[in-house]
Amino acid sequence: MRTFRDFMESALYDPVEGFYTTRTQTADFFTSPELHPAFGGVLADRIAALLRRTASVRPSDPLILIEAGCGNGTLASQVARHIREKHADLAVQLKFVLLERSRRDLTEAVRSVTAFGIPVVACTDVSRLPSFTGVLYSNELFDAFPAHLLQKKGGSIYEVYVDDSSQWTLGGISSPQLAADAAILATSLQEDETHAVSLDAPRWLFESATRLSAGFLLTVDYGKKFSSAAPNVPRGYRQHRIQTDLLSNPGQQDLTVPADFNALIKAGNDAGAYVESFESMARFLIDGGIEKWFEGTWDERSISFKSRAQIKTLIHPDGMGECFKVLIQRKLP
Repeated sequence: MRTFRDFMESALYDPVEGFYTTRTQTADFFTSPELHPAFGGVLADRIAALLRRTASVRPSDPLILIEAGCGNGTLASQVARHIREKHADLAVQLKFVLLERSRRDLTEAVRSVTAFGIPVVACTDVSRLPSFTGVLYSNELFDAFPAHLLQKKGGSIYEVYVDDSSQWTLGGISSPQLAADAAILATSLQEDETHAVSLDAPRWLFESATRLSAGFLLTVDYGKKFSSAAPNVPRGYRQHRIQTDLLSNPGQQDLTVPADFNALIKAGNDAGAYVESFESMARFLIDGGIEKWFEGTWDERSISFKSRAQIKTLIHPDGMGECFKVLIQRKLP
């Protein structure tokens, strides 16, 4: 019998049959950079501004840019291309580190980014990162971290396990770190409601923040600041449809838990990385000048009707604009 967290870890990351091992890009969902390169372009401009601020206080330090969870390098390539074309003075100072647990994807990402003439280093785990000065960014990283699942039953809080028949069953809380959440949920959850708690996500952010000597962490993810009155419910996605049965067909559907930004903010605070800004992705992209992509002033391919519709999805409240958030955490002397 396994915790739901361990089931989710295996379903997503099994080296042979895990979802991310076998995933066909865009078959089950679109990420922002897969939807349109305007996302990567606006993000690159903001990253460039953060790198310049960092360099101004640490002018003698090498500048490092890290993408965590880079996948096959779709976003990293957009960022590298834009920095090379629009911020050439920064490009010559940068070292780009690509962080990805899948060696297959990491190899493809390094090959793609190398084409833009920026030195690239491959890394498979945050624990291998040295102390660095610069910017670490991620897109849809934390909502793919496995999470424990708690449920209220008979007025008490139990943890959800998956038995040998791939059925849900309830048992005792598996980790002392979940005890505080269980105590809060005992009074806030309704009977039979479930709430997902990721211990891995804030632990990962804390570890990366401790390695940041000076600079910024920039997180783009699906989620919000969860309160005790708003359960965080896991979701399954397959062929662009929500799946209600999370245990069926492990490895053949995406399992995701919306990022809890309160937990990420606390983890950053604990490591000395404090909130610079927290906003919707729509506001982040609009303030970053995404309208230039509508006008075709950055990329001539961006003026077709299809491209306009794709860009609108990035910022529309009923698309990705409001359900995705952008958190920037600052660690500067």
